[in-house]
Amino acid sequence: MASMYDPSIHLPDKPDFNSPVNRLRYEGGTPLTDEMIAYIGVRGPITVAEYVRRALRDGRHGYYTGKGSRSGRGGGGRRRGGGQDDDHVIGSGGDFITAPEVSQLFGESLLVWLMTQYRVMNGPSEIQLVEIGPGKGTLICDIVRSAIGTFPDFASALTSSAAGGVVDDAGGGEGRGRRRGVAVGVHLVEVTNGMRARQKESLKNLAREKVIVERGYSFRFADDYDDDVVKGAMRSSTVKSDPSSGDLGAKNGEICFSWHDTLSSVPTHDAVTGRPIPTFVICQELVDALPIHSFQKVEGGVWRERLVDVAIRDDSEASEAARRVRSAVVRRYATAEVGGADPPMASSSDSPSSNDAPIPPPKGNAKKIPRLRFVLPPDTTPALRSLLRVDDRGAPLPDNPSARALDALPIGSIIEACPEGLLLAQDIADRIEKCRGGAALIVDYGDDGSSGGDTLRGFWKHAQVHPLSRPGEVDVTADVDFGALREAVNSRISLEESLERRLRSQGRAERRGTSGDATGKVVIDKASDVSKTTNIRPEAFGPISQGKFLAQMGIVQRVEKKIEDPDTTDEEAFEIYSAMERLIVAEQMGERYKVLAIAPKKDGLFPPPGF
Repeated sequence: MASMYDPSIHLPDKPDFNSPVNRLRYEGGTPLTDEMIAYIGVRGPITVAEYVRRALRDGRHGYYTGKGSRSGRGGGGRRRGGGQDDDHVIGSGGDFITAPEVSQLFGESLLVWLMTQYRVMNGPSEIQLVEIGPGKGTLICDIVRSAIGTFPDFASALTSSAAGGVVDDAGGGEGRGRRRGVAVGVHLVEVTNGMRARQKESLKNLAREKVIVERGYSFRFADDYDDDVVKGAMRSSTVKSDPSSGDLGAKNGEICFSWHDTLSSVPTHDAVTGRPIPTFVICQELVDALPIHSFQKVEGGVWRERLVDVAIRDDSEASEAARRVRSAVVRRYATAEVGGADPPMASSSDSPSSNDAPIPPPKGNAKKIPRLRFVLPPDTTPALRSLLRVDDRGAPLPDNPSARALDALPIGSIIEACPEGLLLAQDIADRIEKCRGGAALIVDYGDDGSSGGDTLRGFWKHAQVHPLSRPGEVDVTADVDFGALREAVNSRISLEESLERRLRSQGRAERRGTSGDATGKVVIDKASDVSKTTNIRPEAFGPISQGKFLAQMGIVQRVEKKIEDPDTTDEEAFEIYSAMERLIVAEQMGERYKVLAIAPKKDGLFPPPGF
């Protein structure tokens, strides 16, 4: 059988999208569309995961890295509600809206849960708060504001040594030292420069709010300092105030905000003392944007991976469409010559019109198809064999625990898998364990288990569109399999188990005489030190519906209190109630969105509150 990557099989001709028939049938392209077509022409069809990764993260034209970067420019409009703003991605003027944009009640409720875990740990004096994919910064602002105003011990733990870290004053000038390794404080994992700028702007606005100023807090942005490797003498020091460094407000309490490209670059230990810093992590509408692999069951009961190819039609279809278009063009120009009104242009519909009657025009791009399409290869792929655990034919392996379920599915069924999501959940759990405590919340839309269908879709201006439409301009997303995330965390090998395996392996190597005594001593000492600092192993709990979670965190009671406040106007009371309803009612966001927790059991026995 020929290779599935053979262009002669999948790409007999590069379609001419500028031909009359294709101009009517296919939607307009984007720079990333053209790049993908050229790439596929050389490499052959690509996986859905690679398509999603390129569509969202391409260095120049990706949805978040390109379009998302533009959304950090030009300031901004109203923060929440239905007002218009300049957003190109998130918000009423963008393509979708998230729970934090609906109401700050969402962030306050998440903080209530984080506080329960903080109190279980007896309120450590130093902590770090990590948000992965912080969007416009709305959620982190809501959490920090609520912490400063309502939970001062939590806020104080974010500032205990935020002004410390490794500093080198050789850079010249008072307060212009270079800082590295600040673990305590807030860490934002964000790859887009434009979104980073928008997050900083949100934080600067927060720093000017009354509650922040009155409580004596200020913010420092760590990346305002040179992040190069510090040379020369290193010492622990407080970086003094400098107007150009991004400091705002009073100096009684300073929270350091740091930005990172990946979670792995967030420090787990204090750079000076070496102490592990308990970590609290939030992922809100992040996993749904991670690349997925898509698999489909075909005739014979075997599986194939869905790939993305250039949209090419067979000759008969093209000939029929060309005949219809030619007929419509002839009628159009014949009418124009005698001064009559232009008849409608031909539709992009595949069904031929009877008697060559005028065809109504397509409404916008609604009936136009993308320049790319889904295809099935003739043989199996590495991702199919490893993720779905099938043999070279595509049939489930005998030792596959899901074999019976896969065999029971009807022909045409689609299953999706998100390896990056599974690894992220495991990395978060390992980080909490390594940091000797903490907790995490993953909030997204999906189900407790695979939906068993095709959930990949695109969104543009709050409307659902084809996922292969206009890559780089359209948000691409898929439902989250929370069951898979939970099992990925709970079935992983813990740090202690990993160390024990390394020790056993080292011991066997020494007995075989393949390793020296010095090497063995180093490994054993390191393992012993780490095993002393590991905390109770974190587990994954849930998912539960967002509505149930928020209700258990007291969102209804807070709304009642706000509404009963004499200073709350009737209009404000209505907005507050409407926002709560949108967040918790099953028909809106309450049931569709789920919450998964990662945390150690209290006393090794009790799951975290709400789960």
